[in-house]
Amino acid sequence: MLIEIKSDPLFVTNRLKEIDQDYFLVFNTIKHKYEVHNHNQIGCTYCLTYPNPALDERLIELVKKTRRENIDELMKEIDKANKKIEQEFIKSQKEKMEEE
Repeated sequence: MLIEIKSDPLFVTNRLKEIDQDYFLVFNTIKHKYEVHNHNQIGCTYCLTYPNPALDERLIELVKKTRRENIDELMKEIDKANKKIEQEFIKSQKEKMEEE
């Protein structure tokens, strides 16, 4: 069940509307997480799930970061993180082989 959050002490809902008037915030009672939705999306309004338990500036930053116009930068960041994980995995595998 989704409960729409229309106001909050830190004005996160208002600040979401400043980014895009069609954004709205809900609390998912099954997952116990906040979600950002957008009325303008066709088919499904879901945009993202907020991973932190309390509403604050991090939600606004996450929404800004994941907006469509920032996709190129976000993909570079994901690729960089994946490359780092791959390099660490290769290093750990080499160390295991040297131990044997």
